[in-house]
Amino acid sequence: MTGNSRYLAEVLKVILPKYTKKEFFLYTNKPIHPVFHDLLGPNTKVVLESIKIPGPIYLNFVLPKRLKQDGIEVFWATIQMLPFLKLPIPSYVNYHDLNFISAPETMAKWNYWQHKLLSPITLKNADKIFCLSKNTKREIAAFRPDCEKKCIVVYPGVSKQKLPKPKVTFPKEFFLTVGTLEPRKNINRLVDAFLDFKTKHPKDKNSLLIMGRKGWGEEGEFLYQKLKDPKIQNLGIQFWENPDDATLAEAFKQCKVFFFPSLHEGFGLPLLEAMLEDKRCVASDIPVFKEILSDKCDLYVPAKETKDWTRSFELMSGPKKSRSPKFPAKQWTWEETAKKIEEVIFQ
Repeated sequence: MTGNSRYLAEVLKVILPKYTKKEFFLYTNKPIHPVFHDLLGPNTKVVLESIKIPGPIYLNFVLPKRLKQDGIEVFWATIQMLPFLKLPIPSYVNYHDLNFISAPETMAKWNYWQHKLLSPITLKNADKIFCLSKNTKREIAAFRPDCEKKCIVVYPGVSKQKLPKPKVTFPKEFFLTVGTLEPRKNINRLVDAFLDFKTKHPKDKNSLLIMGRKGWGEEGEFLYQKLKDPKIQNLGIQFWENPDDATLAEAFKQCKVFFFPSLHEGFGLPLLEAMLEDKRCVASDIPVFKEILSDKCDLYVPAKETKDWTRSFELMSGPKKSRSPKFPAKQWTWEETAKKIEEVIFQ
């Protein structure tokens, strides 16, 4: 369950029950996450391919045929890509970031070239572009000025889920970070900073809890093995792989401070989840996070400066403090997100 899929699931949770007289087709070349099964009703159909088809081939050669066969009237692309041949129906697309321009070093090569080659075509072919942040809109406007008028900022929302209490034991006092072990998330640097912090303050009782999944590159294999080292674990670092929603939600409730060291993000949904639980945040000093956090109670750290991350652990290692001012939860709802999307796709 990624941030992108959570965004889609939460928006569909609002939209689908409101439009029972419309038909919805969910197209995919891979099995869907169980959360989407809970959203399906009599007017909703999942169209899953019977054989494995690589994503680019599916998107450009198979999907257009499926849309035509099913008589689709409006298409919403939720993973930042449209077919390279413009569809003969209104087509809208979610845009999270332009990593291939702003942070190419954080991308796998195949993903980099896919986005570099197809993004200009997608932006041209889209009738409207849903940007997850003002920063994404600015990046698109700089890359393709002719597309700026098609861009609409549609922030994600956040909500507390009714989940059973997980049967797990958390550290007594801990800092939390979440994310896939991949270069863009910068978690290896955060680990090194925490180890440096522990070296300087050996009597400190705080732990660092990392929740996520194994990714790729150095932050995938190397960091994955590093986190399994008993010496690292004895210094208070724990890696919980593929936590379920209940465990993740409880971690946000119990943590002292939430850390988010990403080199680049399209938005940063975990920051909203942390703030909803009244947690202060320490995050990379990148433009998009300035749209989310509060200068009055959160801390920005230069993303590539390990010593500054070490210092941030020192600053946050004291008694737990609540957010002040409080997080304005009513401004960040999935209902508001869905409303902006509805206004376009059902016009």
